[in-house]
Amino acid sequence: MGAPVLIGVAGGARDREVTSALLRTVLDGRDPYGRVGIVGARELFDGVEWLRRPDTAAELLRIDEHVRNARESGLAYLILELDEAAERGTQRLDLLCTVGAGGAGTARTAARGLSFSARGALADVGASGAEAHYGYVQFHAHTPTWDAPLAVPLTGLFNLGPALGAVSSAVLLGLDAAQIAPGLLHAKVSGHGELLFSPDHRVFCLVEESRAQRDAERLVAAAREDYAVLRLEVVRGADAVAAAVARAYAREARERTLLVLLDGSSDALEDAFQAAVRAQARPATGAR
Repeated sequence: MGAPVLIGVAGGARDREVTSALLRTVLDGRDPYGRVGIVGARELFDGVEWLRRPDTAAELLRIDEHVRNARESGLAYLILELDEAAERGTQRLDLLCTVGAGGAGTARTAARGLSFSARGALADVGASGAEAHYGYVQFHAHTPTWDAPLAVPLTGLFNLGPALGAVSSAVLLGLDAAQIAPGLLHAKVSGHGELLFSPDHRVFCLVEESRAQRDAERLVAAAREDYAVLRLEVVRGADAVAAAVARAYAREARERTLLVLLDGSSDALEDAFQAAVRAQARPATGAR
């Protein structure tokens, strides 16, 4: 493999974004933006250019420039998020990770391939003992060379597929459990089920910016199961967030609320949540 190692991540839009975010954090280690570039839906970074929410299809047409920038900047890896059309032109990739809708998939280099599955016992990389609690999915990972407990900061067991895709890719790149575990644990996957909360823990929120109904339904179902002690409310659109937060604070202090925020970009939804929480805190601050 040359430098940078060119990694493609394919699958449904949400799954490939989650997988690439997890893998990127694992490969960066303790040096964010120091080892890994990305051409993805949320961000373009190649060591020279940086852009939020780029036109991914247009940037993939400029892949030679991005590879050159990454190489000249000393980046070791460049991750590409590939839709179905882009996946057909993947001959030049050093590694391709494909995440299927059911949580199964493959990670392949020219020399070796690994299958992974959140359910099947015959896959090369699998998981057992999976549990989801308060913003984390914990599981025991099984690979051809090691077994280890791992955790990712996401809500819902349906995230096992992307997590195992990131693990399989990292294994093919020569990383072991001690290198993979901290990256997964501290990964940030904005816009796809990351747990946010007010400083006083009166109100929590989960954000899902995917417009696919299936993704929203999976997160709402997981929220009902994983946060059963919290009062759940689904909120659609950034304009509706302030009123929902106000309703949460109007309830008794011991009754905590979980808002599932849908139908908007994660930036807009998260900003609306934080602004609404600050607005609720001001009267109490002024009273002092």
